[in-house]
Amino acid sequence: MNKNIQETITMKHLSRVTLMLLTLSPLIVSAFDGWPSDQSITHKSAGTMAKAYEKAPVRVVFQVSDSNPDSWRTTLSSVTETIKALRDKKVMIEVVAFGPGIDGLKRGSEWSEQVQQAIDAGVGIMVSETAMAARHYKHDDMLPGLKYVPVGAVEILQKQKSGYLYLRP
Repeated sequence: MNKNIQETITMKHLSRVTLMLLTLSPLIVSAFDGWPSDQSITHKSAGTMAKAYEKAPVRVVFQVSDSNPDSWRTTLSSVTETIKALRDKKVMIEVVAFGPGIDGLKRGSEWSEQVQQAIDAGVGIMVSETAMAARHYKHDDMLPGLKYVPVGAVEILQKQKSGYLYLRP
């Protein structure tokens, strides 16, 4: 199609749209008459959002996935300190163990007492069943009170997607 013809058609459409908007503008304006100003809406929304943010729980997911004993010590210490520091807020903490990190969750591990204290404090301790199968562990081999998830890494991804902050001490 000739470029001049295209420009003419485009101009005709543009002028029709402009004419239509001019015709409808009194209706559009009257529809919004009495609505609060943008500043009023923004100010109220910001205040409401700030209040909601203050009331929202702090959600944190910790990862333990290596066999270094310091990983469990550091994670459990971080969990305890996070709970203490945020005692005035609602805190939701989950620890997800997978890979060699699940060794710290076996019955009789050096961390069993601290893990049980964390569970008693409301911390969710999750163990990957995939990692358990790879290490030939059964549920009876593990500490009581654990939550079992199919794949630890996927659990962390899902937690992050739902708003959890991710920490790997």
